[in-house]
Amino acid sequence: MQNDNGNLDRILKEIKQKGSKKEAEDYLMKQLSPTQSEKLQAVLQDENAMQNLLKTPQAQALLNKLLEGNDGQHS
Repeated sequence: MQNDNGNLDRILKEIKQKGSKKEAEDYLMKQLSPTQSEKLQAVLQDENAMQNLLKTPQAQALLNKLLEGNDGQHS
């Protein structure tokens, strides 16, 4: 589990450093397996599924990590 968190932290750091949404999306998709990528694309294309996903505690925690500034505060 620790390795998973380290991997997630690395991916989030890389995503934050991308210059555009497209670059961040491309990077993320390359980190996922083809099956995971297909599932993510399906969710992103279905607004109801996306809204339901964003309400989960896991998604909220991920969003908080993405939005953290370098000082630990939300930017």
